[in-house]
Amino acid sequence: MPEVRARRGRRAPVQAKEPEPGRMSLTVPEAAYLLHCHPNTVWALVRSGELKSFQLRRRRLIARATVEELISSGGTTSEAS
Repeated sequence: MPEVRARRGRRAPVQAKEPEPGRMSLTVPEAAYLLHCHPNTVWALVRSGELKSFQLRRRRLIARATVEELISSGGTTSEAS
């Protein structure tokens, strides 16, 4: 895969990647991979409160159980039901 270079003053696009098996917390790109969506969509869910997350230093993480719950519920969170 060719290297993606950012334009001057911009970050490189974030690519969704497969999470390591057994990890209990996921990064936003890893959650996007499991949800089959763009990382920006996951960020929007986090900002709206539909997908609970936590911050560890500078990293925003999402519990794998939360993502799996969202998948099993068909895209609706327990608070929205």
